[in-house]
Amino acid sequence: MNASHLDFYMKYGISPVRQDISDLDRHFQRRGALYRHLGILPQHIAGRRVCEVGPGSGYNSVFTASLQPSYYELVEGNPTGIDNIRELFRSYPQWTADIAITASRIEAFPPKPFDFVFCEGLLSGVPNPEAVLNVLAACVAPGGTLVITCVDHLSHFPETIRRVFGDLVIAQDDDLDTKVSKILPMVESHLQTLKGMSRRLDDWVIDNLIHPGSIIPLINFPEAVAVLAHDFQFLASSPHFVQDWRWYKDIVGADCDFNINAIEQYWANAHNLMDFRRRVPVRDPDANMRLYDLCTTARACVERFEHDGNRQHLAEFRTLLQEIADNFLAFSPETGAALAEAAEALDLEAFDPKKAASLQHFSGLFGCGTQYISLTRGR
Repeated sequence: MNASHLDFYMKYGISPVRQDISDLDRHFQRRGALYRHLGILPQHIAGRRVCEVGPGSGYNSVFTASLQPSYYELVEGNPTGIDNIRELFRSYPQWTADIAITASRIEAFPPKPFDFVFCEGLLSGVPNPEAVLNVLAACVAPGGTLVITCVDHLSHFPETIRRVFGDLVIAQDDDLDTKVSKILPMVESHLQTLKGMSRRLDDWVIDNLIHPGSIIPLINFPEAVAVLAHDFQFLASSPHFVQDWRWYKDIVGADCDFNINAIEQYWANAHNLMDFRRRVPVRDPDANMRLYDLCTTARACVERFEHDGNRQHLAEFRTLLQEIADNFLAFSPETGAALAEAAEALDLEAFDPKKAASLQHFSGLFGCGTQYISLTRGR
């Protein structure tokens, strides 16, 4: 099973990350809000050297280019993505005329110093995220900022459930278009509950519910921060859940560490990543770690099923899903009810995709998905 997003994209000649940015002001407002969450203001980018790794088809790059960096380089390994970038940029020559586009996998990109390095959506689709993080780190100049994204087993769990639904309606030898045509009607009503959805629905299905790299183990927020901790300090995140109540005069010497607090805050709030619609109080971090382990074990069942086709793995997944639902029912009844409804719909003998499409509680359940993290490199 091919577990690389890039190899999968190149096999089918696709770049399934297209967005509707016809309302450019709205697109720029969204990106501006994200950067503000990450502690980055427009004047921070202006006149700086910026690198974006894995820009896909370039939709987000248009905003960054509009902030007028002195040098902006895009590193993209997918030829289709590069073609899409060039086509898109022809519509915005006032910002994109001087952008350097480098056709390369990040692993083969010679490190050079940048003030800002952005890497969105890449770590969740590679089998070696720790190695990729180290390459990214080498591209950040002293005092510079690195922005990465993590998708973890809690935040992606509603998509894992939908992936199981998809596995029950497709055949493994179906071509890609046939798989999309079978799955999309089942989840389209779910996706329509997302008011801020700007991505093409067929691209979302390919990237989340079909692509084999979307079911491999993921690197989470604490793991990513730990990989970089030797030289980087946590700055901010989106969702913006990290608080630091320390007096600034106490943050010196051995206490001048922002990573430990960020990791502690993650585990205290991790349960809130399951349902983007609701926020409940912090929990015991150990309880959230156990919850995370349940989601990890359940996700591994799906990966094993897609590898060998043994439906016993899906029976195990359903049992774990019910246990996770019971866990949530104790502190977030609405989320627990949605998970329990999905478990009930997961009838391995007579699965009904029309019923799955119209689930009352589960249809609107989506996790927080991607967590953005900004970190600063020491001088």
